[in-house]
Amino acid sequence: MALTAATVTYWRGRGRCEPLRVVLACGGVRFVGNYLEKKADMDALKASGKLEYDQVPLVEADGLNLVQGTPTAVYLAQGCGLWPEMPKEQYICGHILAATQDARGPLVSFPFHLDEQRCLEELQSPKGLLGRFAPRWEALLGEGKPYFLGATPSLADCAVLDFVRHVYGEERLKALFGAFPLLLAHHDRVLGLGHMREWRDVGRKEAGWAQGGAEPRAQHRDCRTTAALAR
Repeated sequence: MALTAATVTYWRGRGRCEPLRVVLACGGVRFVGNYLEKKADMDALKASGKLEYDQVPLVEADGLNLVQGTPTAVYLAQGCGLWPEMPKEQYICGHILAATQDARGPLVSFPFHLDEQRCLEELQSPKGLLGRFAPRWEALLGEGKPYFLGATPSLADCAVLDFVRHVYGEERLKALFGAFPLLLAHHDRVLGLGHMREWRDVGRKEAGWAQGGAEPRAQHRDCRTTAALAR
């Protein structure tokens, strides 16, 4: 049965929740944002029994309390028609999703050193986003494929859109991704799925962060907010 509605609970900002919001938006699913504002909100949520591991994000859908990012993303993608049926295609989706998580390494380590230049250099290094991951994704989009699986969009497309916009925002993305024209075209194409463009223009303002990419400094702010709420 197709997913038609969801409630997403997280603090205001991007954090670990935005990839899930992107899946819902690309899948055309309307969702309610429930934003944690203070520690008492988090304490009440823990007391409710909805959090299997006392962690957010939490997505309530189909009568379930969905936690942990990757299985939640896959479940939502299945309900949104963004998860393939064939094992080979599921593998392709899975390895692209995992690659976006690996590529986040410089952002994960940034709060521990707070050196923005170092973070950006790591993203552009031979082992970083521009050196390792973007060329592979560009190659996967070769042969005239509009999406990674061909004519049908999937979770893989959502994951790459979310990650590259998170790092650079749209203006810097176009400047830095000149060597990856297929990825740039893919970015614009995925923005047109469901109500993703509406989420970009309107929903993110409600969620409390800007339209463009988060950039490392904002990533650090997100981490500090999470730590404060978790205590």
